[in-house]
Amino acid sequence: MRIAVISHSCVVAVNQRLFIALADMPGVEALQLLVPANWRNEYTGASQEPTTLPDVDFPILHRPVIKPGHVSLHAYRSLPLKEWRAFKPDVLYAAQEPWSLSNMQAIWLSQMLGAPLVFHTNQNILKRYPPPFAWFEQLAYRRAGTALAYSEEARQVMISKGLKNPSAVVPYPVELAQFYPADPDPDSETAKLRSSLGIAPEEFVVGYMGRFVPDKGLDTLVRAVAKLEKERQPGDPPVRILMVGAGPEEQSLRALIAEEGLTEKVLWTGLVPHEKAGDYMRCMDVFALPSITLPNWKEQFGRVIIEAMACAVPVVGSDSGQIPYIITGTGGGLVFPEKDFAALGTNLQMLLRSPENRRALGVAGRAEVGKQYRTEAVAEQLYGVFSDLLGRSGSPARASSASPGTPAPERG
Repeated sequence: MRIAVISHSCVVAVNQRLFIALADMPGVEALQLLVPANWRNEYTGASQEPTTLPDVDFPILHRPVIKPGHVSLHAYRSLPLKEWRAFKPDVLYAAQEPWSLSNMQAIWLSQMLGAPLVFHTNQNILKRYPPPFAWFEQLAYRRAGTALAYSEEARQVMISKGLKNPSAVVPYPVELAQFYPADPDPDSETAKLRSSLGIAPEEFVVGYMGRFVPDKGLDTLVRAVAKLEKERQPGDPPVRILMVGAGPEEQSLRALIAEEGLTEKVLWTGLVPHEKAGDYMRCMDVFALPSITLPNWKEQFGRVIIEAMACAVPVVGSDSGQIPYIITGTGGGLVFPEKDFAALGTNLQMLLRSPENRRALGVAGRAEVGKQYRTEAVAEQLYGVFSDLLGRSGSPARASSASPGTPAPERG
């Protein structure tokens, strides 16, 4: 099987791990990857050059894009039609939303190359897009050999909007070599990082990592910790909040934190490179994701959830979007009603006072994430989808059957 891939997220080197695993599968003869030559960081808007992992052993093609950093509107100024005609892919996988300009380009490439198209969507709310994006979306539904979604909710949205072609759920992966449990040794790298951040060994750390934006519900987290402090009992360990990330809500969050008397309790790291994310996850005793549902958005996946669980850090998440499905499906945390800071505070209090429960949730989450979401498992799912597609299309490609346990695409 020869696979051509288009992925804007692979501007960031760590996201290439999935395709390294896919390229290493016995049934894959060759893989090539197209990524933007120019991009903008989603947190800061700063220009971002593409990077490549040292163990990538397949060609990565770079092409300039218009609207760099914009998922829906970015488009390649030129396409590798000549290179990919020589490459002769059996399947074209576009990790792009169906209404996006880049996916329209993938549809055109698919037709020119005679290779069936597979796209991937995150959209888990039934939205009606204005023309021409609604037309792009419907064209993608008709032309794609298989439509993939990162969650079952997102798959059902496509069906509600008229998708008839086969579809399947393939989630985000997590790299277990990067996200792994902390070493309990007091001289470990995690202990040293905690110390450098100003965290005492006995302190209970509630962490968050991601964008500081309204939909992440971080005011709920601040109020929950304030409740925790007010209900503090003798013997309770001191509490710290570790805020990793950046975003437009930072100043309003700082004001709320000061209002709640928590200024000295909060540690701000700013942005950290994704390859360092696991180091900061391991500094946390609990990871919180208090996302809230807005009219045009709800949590689509929460990749940080599986990253925290891979580090054996229990997760407390709201019931927005995909969060409760991941938490209950892994047993790696607790769910509370979104915006309910009192419920979040109660969950944090229980975990603060029960190291045994924290350990049990951490062990369960790590084990299930290793089964369901590890990079190699997700690569196997993708390979199974491509194999099924080529089998249905009667392609002569050298592709074997889907791996045992790989969900076959469903129709409509």
